Amino acid sequence: MKSDSSGSSDLERVIGKAAVEAARMSSQASQAAKKILGDVTSEISDVKSHDLAAVDLMETEEELVALISLPGAAKESIDLRVTEDSLYIDAKATVREGKFLRREMSTLSRKREIKLPMEIKPEQVKASFKDGILEVRLPKLVVVNAKRVQVD
Repeated sequence: MKSDSSGSSDLERVIGKAAVEAARMSSQASQAAKKILGDVTSEISDVKSHDLAAVDLMETEEELVALISLPGAAKESIDLRVTEDSLYIDAKATVREGKFLRREMSTLSRKREIKLPMEIKPEQVKASFKDGILEVRLPKLVVVNAKRVQVD
């Protein structure tokens, strides 16, 4: 193996270049994953302090309807916030006292923030809570009702 005046061999230079290239590719792969997964990666990293609330989002002609599963939460513990394009939920679970023989239900709070697929009217949002399900009705900002036109 050849060495230069600094004492580095050809092999060491090749290994160094390979390590730099591997680090660059790893960084590019990480950036690509963030673009593909979007907010999911941030939600996954937050799971340590809370559970993600399961959300079903449906659309009608006039509104979006979000159904959020909040088992063990009391209505008074729900923090619901909306903007024109997002929905945020934070609900504290009710902690039960006593000697547990088995404990599988989470006592962590449930949080979720989702980007809405269209803009809504935050001042007209209505919410109700029954049987552990929070139902949020989000009127669309723009309702497009197609009108039939008679062709002459």
